[in-house]
Amino acid sequence: MSLKTYLTTLATERSPVPEVISFRATRQAIGWFGMLLPLALSFGNWLLGNCCVLQPSISHYYYTNMRELFVGTLCAVALFLFTYKGHSKLDSYAANAAGLFCLGIALFPTELATISCQAPVVSIFAIDWQWILHYISAALFFLVLAYMSGFLFTKSNLPPAQQPLRKRQRNRLYKACAAIMVGCIVGIGVNHLFFDPQPESTLTFWLEALALVAFGVSWLTKGEAMLAD
Repeated sequence: MSLKTYLTTLATERSPVPEVISFRATRQAIGWFGMLLPLALSFGNWLLGNCCVLQPSISHYYYTNMRELFVGTLCAVALFLFTYKGHSKLDSYAANAAGLFCLGIALFPTELATISCQAPVVSIFAIDWQWILHYISAALFFLVLAYMSGFLFTKSNLPPAQQPLRKRQRNRLYKACAAIMVGCIVGIGVNHLFFDPQPESTLTFWLEALALVAFGVSWLTKGEAMLAD
C-alpha cells in the first residue's frame, strides 16, 4: 500500500463508536489531571521557583510560581466536568455541580500563609472572606465526587450476584475511593478545627493529595483505563 493510499484511508475511515471513545477519553483526562496535580505543583515549584519547601496545602501553590498551572488545571477539570454527560441526568448534574465547585476553588484562593516561597497576589474576586468560599468549594467538590464514585459509578441494571466479576471489582474500588475522599475531607476539617496546625504543617497537603489520587483512580477506572471488561 502506498503512502498516499494509506493517508487517504486514514482520512476517510471512521473510528468505531467515536462518541464512546470520547467519553472514555474525557473520564481518563479528568483522572490524570487530578492524580498528577500535586506532583506537578511540588516538583514544578522546586524546578522553576527554586523552592524546595512543600506548601501547607495544594491550594497554597496559588501564591507561588505554580499559580498558572494550579488555576489552569482546575479550570480544565471544571470544563471537562461541565461538558461531561453520564448515563443519567443525575450523573450529568452531579458532574456539573463538581465543575462549579472546582471553578470556585480556582477563583477564590485560600488565605496567604506565612511560609517561604509565597507572595501576595491580587485576585480579581478579592474579598475579605474569599477563603471561606474557597474552603466551601473545596469540601463540596470532593463530597460530590465521592458521591459520584460511591453511588453513581456503582450503578448497574443487574443485581450484585449477577454482575460480572470486573464490575464487582470496579464497584469495590469506587466505594474505596469515595471513602478515602470523604475521610480526607473530614481529617482536614478535624485538623483545622481542633488542632490548630502550624503554618509549616503539610498534613493538609498530603490529605488533599491522597483525595486527588482517589479521585483520579475512580475516574480512570470509569474511563476503562483500569479493570476494563
